[in-house]
Amino acid sequence: MRTGWRLTLWWFIGATALFLALVAAFRMELGEDREEPLAIADVAGVWQGSDGGRLTVRADGTADLERVTRPGPECGQSTDAAGRSYTGPATWVFDTYPDENPGIRFDYQGPATAKPCKIYLVVFHQQDGTKGFLPQDPPGVRYVHSPGQQN
Repeated sequence: MRTGWRLTLWWFIGATALFLALVAAFRMELGEDREEPLAIADVAGVWQGSDGGRLTVRADGTADLERVTRPGPECGQSTDAAGRSYTGPATWVFDTYPDENPGIRFDYQGPATAKPCKIYLVVFHQQDGTKGFLPQDPPGVRYVHSPGQQN
């Protein structure tokens, strides 16, 4: 009879410890480690790409994209070398690319078939400034943010 009581006590202690560990992990996930949501001031301005691309983002939800790598043929554009970049107007909204940091999504009409195209800019803050990348770009291509230059 004593063995049953001790076993119950150890099960209770183990369950309590597991519960407390889960609560601590949940609080850490929701705690101070989370970044603040992006604001218009975080994204408005010019984003200059290391590959020559340029994103001009305006606070009114409009943008101009220059020499930006297209996401792929699903937008109705050709896959030849000349058709791999887009230059033209777009609109933007706050959005998150799957499995990445928050950022913005650019929407524009594909020039060949007028199908909607989406390009994501993943934004992250570093000590030396705000930077981003386009998931469809080759590895290593980064965009650097210069606020206020929206010409």
